[in-house]
Amino acid sequence: MMFQEIAFKAEMDRHNDPESVEEARILCDEEPATRQRNIEELRRMIYERGECTPPRTDDSFLLRFLRARRSVPARAHRLMVRYCNFREQNPHLWRDQDWFSYTRMGNVYEGVLFDRPDVGRLIICRLGLWDPDQISAEDLVSACLLLLEVGIMQPKLQVLGGTALVDCEGITMKHVRHISPSIALQAINVMGFAFPLHQRGVHVINCSRVFETLFHFFKRLAPADDLWKRVHFHGYNLNSLHRFIHPDCLPKRYGGLRDEVSLELWLTKIKQYKNKDFDTDMRTLGYCVD
Repeated sequence: MMFQEIAFKAEMDRHNDPESVEEARILCDEEPATRQRNIEELRRMIYERGECTPPRTDDSFLLRFLRARRSVPARAHRLMVRYCNFREQNPHLWRDQDWFSYTRMGNVYEGVLFDRPDVGRLIICRLGLWDPDQISAEDLVSACLLLLEVGIMQPKLQVLGGTALVDCEGITMKHVRHISPSIALQAINVMGFAFPLHQRGVHVINCSRVFETLFHFFKRLAPADDLWKRVHFHGYNLNSLHRFIHPDCLPKRYGGLRDEVSLELWLTKIKQYKNKDFDTDMRTLGYCVD
């Protein structure tokens, strides 16, 4: 429990760890000598091209987009445009949302606070625990967006990125009927197509062929993105999952060694340890701050 509390406190850390310099070089092609020049180039593109109006243009905000696109300003700018367009087209997912209210999701979303270079932050979505009668599909997407917006504030996670594990155990046709093409497109955008996330991979477990077929239908909504190359289906085969995610990083239910943390507990701890900088960041993004 002591380690977990230290990990929760670290969620508010906004400092660039000197030890992450080498990780940023390997994972993000980030060189200390050219980092500031790339930030300034991205900022110039935003102002000169006028294709988007970001909520912020300070160095730390722009850097997360560069890290998500291998430190290439032109690619980071395209991602920024997608991000801003997504926010403009879906203001109901974030504007004036009470971020702490998403504790009602319980264990639908979980994470493992054991971040390492080959996996990053492991985020788990247990779709079978979602009750569509109580929580709308858009609320599910909105909660995921919140989880990522808070997580990506941490420089370490900007570098390490994240790995998603989608657990389909317990999914019924009732769930599937609520996943419309528009909801699927929102989820695709949040998972990396229009979000500054260094996406390490998406792994789907406990899924039938029916769900896999449905996925390939939704894939046509954004056919050209590299994200699809990192999506892997494992059926009910944990050994297949372990070839991509080491058991050191997985919860015990997936043959791993870690304890998972629910979104409910994570947000409760965020509220306990948050500070003025966190409130300012959330307010700037449009969330309701108490």
